[in-house]
Amino acid sequence: MHFKDVRIIVDCTEFTIQKPSSPKEQQMTFSCYKNANTLKGMIGITSNGAINFISLYCGSISDKQLFIKSKLMDLLEPNDVVMADKGSLIETELASVGCKLQCPAFLRDKIQFDISEMVSNCRLSNVRVTVERAIGRI
Repeated sequence: MHFKDVRIIVDCTEFTIQKPSSPKEQQMTFSCYKNANTLKGMIGITSNGAINFISLYCGSISDKQLFIKSKLMDLLEPNDVVMADKGSLIETELASVGCKLQCPAFLRDKIQFDISEMVSNCRLSNVRVTVERAIGRI
């Protein structure tokens, strides 16, 4: 295991639901990303693939807001590491409780990654596949 410090691996997904009859509920559950009414779920797993956290909310919520509303941070301890995909914008929230975010690197101004970044990204991607499989099981 290359990521011994990782406490939880999180990812968000959306589940299509039947269109609610109430206009207010339609607005709350409408996802521009899916162009449908959805519930959004944040799934957390351990490094060995066991599902240990689920939070559901209306589909119109952002991944960052879902993370905050889920109260997962209340369950973390200082120096815990949370692994997420590179689109997660939760680093500041985690730092406020003494935790760290681990996610794949961005290319930024480079044309390609150096060898160490490439190996790290490959290892991270292999672990991230585990959370995608957990979502598939749900």
